[in-house]
Amino acid sequence: MRRAALAVLIACSVTFISVDVLACGESLFRVGKGLTYRDYTAPFPGNILIVANTEGELAMVERLAAAGHHVHVVSDPTEISGQVQDEQFEIVMAYYTQREIVEAQLRDTSIIYLPVAHAGTREEQLAESAYRRSLSSDDSVKTFLKTIHRTLKDRNS
Repeated sequence: MRRAALAVLIACSVTFISVDVLACGESLFRVGKGLTYRDYTAPFPGNILIVANTEGELAMVERLAAAGHHVHVVSDPTEISGQVQDEQFEIVMAYYTQREIVEAQLRDTSIIYLPVAHAGTREEQLAESAYRRSLSSDDSVKTFLKTIHRTLKDRNS
């Protein structure tokens, strides 16, 4: 009898003691805490032509497309004029070092050239001072998306 009473007493104690236990994934629902598993999305999806060759550049292209942008790729800036005649692009992205070729290809269009400067070089400062907006080659996807968003928003307003 004593054992039964002791077992009931322990069971009741355990039931009424509050313990902070989290279920699987519950920590994600705390406001302002934990990690967010949200993909980046483009509020204003745009038509973008990008000059890309390397694996890293093509990975960025995939991320921009996954965010909702309509991205087309060329491997050489001299191919821009042919693409621009066939499609309606809003932005062309290429390295700052290719600016003269790109600007010549975009002459007489309303397409905005968004230069990407090589990180850690003087190009970053030159691109920033010469253009309203520019990017660096080691900027994050978030920075690329923000800059594209601001450019599209300004263009459409």
